[in-house]
Amino acid sequence: MSNIHPTALINPSAQIDPSTTVGPFTIIGPDVVIGKNNKIGPHCVIENTTMGDDNEIIASAFIGVKPQDLSYKGEPTRVTMGNGNQIRECVTIHRSTHLDSPTSIGDGCLLMANVHVAHDCHLGNHIIIANSTGIAGHVTVEDRVVMSGMVGIHQFVRIGTMAMLSGGAMIPLDIPPYCIAQGERARLVGLNVVGMRRGGLDRASMTEIKRAYKLLFRSGKRLDDSIAELEAQNPCPEVRHMIDFCKASKRGVTMAKRKMNEHDD
Repeated sequence: MSNIHPTALINPSAQIDPSTTVGPFTIIGPDVVIGKNNKIGPHCVIENTTMGDDNEIIASAFIGVKPQDLSYKGEPTRVTMGNGNQIRECVTIHRSTHLDSPTSIGDGCLLMANVHVAHDCHLGNHIIIANSTGIAGHVTVEDRVVMSGMVGIHQFVRIGTMAMLSGGAMIPLDIPPYCIAQGERARLVGLNVVGMRRGGLDRASMTEIKRAYKLLFRSGKRLDDSIAELEAQNPCPEVRHMIDFCKASKRGVTMAKRKMNEHDD
């Protein structure tokens, strides 16, 4: 195949569309399926992965290698990746520990240099993750989330739609949709208004989300009581998603930290 550099090592079982290019010294192992118009740079390692179309893997990325999990017993688990993703230098994406739920990356995501996505994680669409952020095992990240650099996410945490994580944030609990989280042992510090606008939410929905945010996370009421109050108000779909996200939490939901003389926007 003319698009594969002669120094690349390709396992005979790998299925690579002829339109995909593979750079020098890249290793593509067994159980790999790669779609159309992908650009795979030099010094990458790809194993046990199904990849869609139009992805760009810059250099020195490791995708589908075995998980860092002592319970892993060598099963042929997988990574699945959609279309149009950009995977920058030295990113690591580990395959799942169990067969029934592959580590997954959706469409249109940007993972910057040195990002780590551990086993059994599920990332949605149009997610941006900045340099040196680490995501532990079994984490779920919903669509259009933005993570700044050097964020650390505890295993089994969920990050809600259009949430934003500030640089250096340590995330031990679930981050609700549309919220901004900040700090060591992060707390909520507001709403991702820019992200909601870019995501196409209208003014009425954003106003309702703001009211829900204040009631759920800043009112001082029990979360269950705030949820019941919101459910009685026939909430819009976005607030309904916030409610359902909180009700489904197993690790617990991150709350806002109230300060002296704090003024609501």
